[in-house]
Amino acid sequence: MGLKLRTLVFVVVTFPLLGFSGVLGEFAFTVLREYGVPERDAQIIARTLEEESKIVPSAVDPLMVIAFGLVESMFRNIVGDNGKAIGYFQLHEAAVIYVANFYEDVRQYKRNHRKHSELLNFPDWQTRIAYRYVYLTLKNVCKWDLLSTISAYNGRSDRYNMYVERFFRFYSELISRFARFQTEARKVDSGTARTR
Repeated sequence: MGLKLRTLVFVVVTFPLLGFSGVLGEFAFTVLREYGVPERDAQIIARTLEEESKIVPSAVDPLMVIAFGLVESMFRNIVGDNGKAIGYFQLHEAAVIYVANFYEDVRQYKRNHRKHSELLNFPDWQTRIAYRYVYLTLKNVCKWDLLSTISAYNGRSDRYNMYVERFFRFYSELISRFARFQTEARKVDSGTARTR
């Protein structure tokens, strides 16, 4: 295994163990706004990521969820795949139903919103469902094989492909940016503490 791949695997395995220290929401909001996500949706997605990071086991890093939004739609709230894929995370109805089988709140959402296209109006549910879908796929379908999980999100069965490569480009950039963002936030916090 090459040095770059070993380093990336190390980061992927250890990064979820690092605490976000309340900075995740701010970081997510900043990234989403840079990609043109409307302010209201960016706030909702950032808040939902923060909430889900406390609910979904740490095997799924919230930055991975952001990377899925980038690789799927470049964070555009669109209809794709001939009308089958919805929103920022390009969720298919089968994925929503799969997640609903495990989570009562998603089941309730589906009862209240029968038309799959309604998901466009709910960036919080898009985020919540995508986050949980990644976790459930990792755990139940791919038996903790991260590469297969990433590939499966795009409906593929091969572990190594252009989609996985593109995902990791976004994900590694997000990790680097988050580390810098977190460092700057700590500097600001320590400077604020000293001036009190």
